[in-house]
This record gives sequence, C-alpha cells and structure tokens, in this order.
Amino acid sequence: MKNRAAGFYLTLAAAILAVASIIMYTRAMYKAPVVFVTLAAVVVIEAVTIILNRRGLNSWLPLVGAVLMGFAAGYSFKPMVNQIGYVIAGLDQIDTLIPFIIFAGIAIVGMLLYLIAGFLKQQKDER
Repeated sequence: MKNRAAGFYLTLAAAILAVASIIMYTRAMYKAPVVFVTLAAVVVIEAVTIILNRRGLNSWLPLVGAVLMGFAAGYSFKPMVNQIGYVIAGLDQIDTLIPFIIFAGIAIVGMLLYLIAGFLKQQKDER
C-alpha cells in the first residue's frame, strides 16, 4: 500500500460508490437486471485489480470502470421513463423517484471518479 498514488485511491473510492449504487438501485421502483450485472462487474474488476497489482493492468482498468458505470447510469433510465412521466404529470408522488435519483447521482459521481483516476498514476513509481 505504500506504493499507491492518488489515482489508486480515487479508483478505490469509485468502487465503494459502485457498491453503494448497487444498494440504492435495489430500492428503485423499476429495475433492469443488466444494471446489476454491470455494477457487479465494476466491483469484480476493481477487486481483481487490487489483488493482481499489475502496473499495466492498473493503468487502463479505471477507464473500463468509467465506461461500465456510465452505461449502468444511462441504461437505468430506460425502465424508469414511464414513472418519471407519471410524476411529471402529477399521477404519482416524487417519493417513487427518490431512490432512483440517489442511485443515478452516486453512479455518475463514481463514473467521474473513475475517469479522473484513469488519467492519474495508480502507483508512485509509474512513468
């Protein structure tokens, strides 16, 4: 752990946000199973990266995590479109959207952390 740079810690924070987004997505009214699979893949990739601790692998996996988190955040809107319309039309309460909004916020912040971490050093001795 002594050889870790700022990019590693941002990647780790993004992985924690991926776990939090999985938890929040379980509370959303309508769900897409592919979002769970995608977010689980992000967590598994992060775990493999930490365990293997390879220099070449560490440098590009945060960008893969960013793509997967972005996909999960974007695709999660598909099953919620009708519910968003119901809330806008006044047919349902905003309470039905709050867990989804929190999930989307967490997923987008995680994606941004992965993007930033992808351009930073993961280990102090990287070039």
